[in-house]
Amino acid sequence: MMLVLAAGGAFARAVPDAVSAEAAASDAVIERAELVRDLIARARADRDVDVMIVAANMLRQGDFVLVPAENAPLVLGRARKGDELPVTEPAALLVEARGWAAGDQDKLAAIEATLAEASRGIIPAAIVYTHDLPADRALTMRARAEGGRLALVRVRGDGDAALELAVTDSAGRVACVDRPTGAGMARRDLLCRWTPNRTEEYRIVLKNKGRVWTRAILVSN
Repeated sequence: MMLVLAAGGAFARAVPDAVSAEAAASDAVIERAELVRDLIARARADRDVDVMIVAANMLRQGDFVLVPAENAPLVLGRARKGDELPVTEPAALLVEARGWAAGDQDKLAAIEATLAEASRGIIPAAIVYTHDLPADRALTMRARAEGGRLALVRVRGDGDAALELAVTDSAGRVACVDRPTGAGMARRDLLCRWTPNRTEEYRIVLKNKGRVWTRAILVSN
């Protein structure tokens, strides 16, 4: 169920076509980012150099950057050079994998060849936030949304935890809430969208109301 509430003229309704286009674009980013995130996790678990090289290349060639949500402000829109974000750099992943090579010259050569191609010039790009959210805990982020511009936040969980996404303005008024329709029901995807009448700071809260932890991905337009 999606609730978009107007309070004191602070929010305007989003145009459906614009919302559909933004949601479709964020879907594509989520799919690619989810794959890269899972490849990185697998590489670390198995200390697999080859898998980490694949993940680093996909991240380098992609149109998004990965950022741990707990260490960053939510940025609505695309990342800009100069944004102070703890971006997961492809080069850092490759340096990490170098420690797993155990002197294997072929693997070391592959890492060095990929490092030579890796570049920090990956911004501007869509920002994908990742977070491991324990049961009965919440992730809180803040973002500045521009007046008159559609703001959209997408969340994807593992599908095994009941998540709730809520957005409030600087006065505490609800801009948007998305949650499963049944108590304790798990749902993989959540979406909040709103169009502020003026530029201001918003509070975005993702709650895990389930009994197990979940890996969450957040993207904005």
